[in-house]
Amino acid sequence: MIITNAATGYMNKLNSFMDHVWDGFYTGQVRMSRFPSQIETLGDYEIDYTGTPPKKMRYKLISDIGGIKVKVKYDSATAYSVYVDGQKIEYTEWDTTIGRPGPLTKTQGCGENRYVGIENFLEFYITAGCEIEVRPDDAILTNVRLEWTLNEFYDDGGVTTF
Repeated sequence: MIITNAATGYMNKLNSFMDHVWDGFYTGQVRMSRFPSQIETLGDYEIDYTGTPPKKMRYKLISDIGGIKVKVKYDSATAYSVYVDGQKIEYTEWDTTIGRPGPLTKTQGCGENRYVGIENFLEFYITAGCEIEVRPDDAILTNVRLEWTLNEFYDDGGVTTF
């Protein structure tokens, strides 16, 4: 995982702690990976995963002050949602002038977010002491902003009917 801040030139390449349980050629994968980093709690950061991005991820900003905007790029069309304390935080309002959820204002508190389909990135705002969980949605998002579960979509004929 690589964390960058374009404004300051900050770049930090993170590796997960080693899983010391080996089962032949592969690690045992018996514990959750962690990617600790030290960052300044001002500005915007982008996270690029050097491998396949995880389907589920938790982010926690351990700080007394501040907040940051985080952008995560994904390599698939799966939509993602942000949860704070188990509650789903809806995307920012749809902006008809740009044809996507509106940019983050950083005024709605921890969890303010938007997922931009086609470009496949998630942005969220996290504040000091807040923990965010990112989960995949069982949905297909398009530019016309339709949302179905995958089962409903395919039961109704899928891409052929759509």
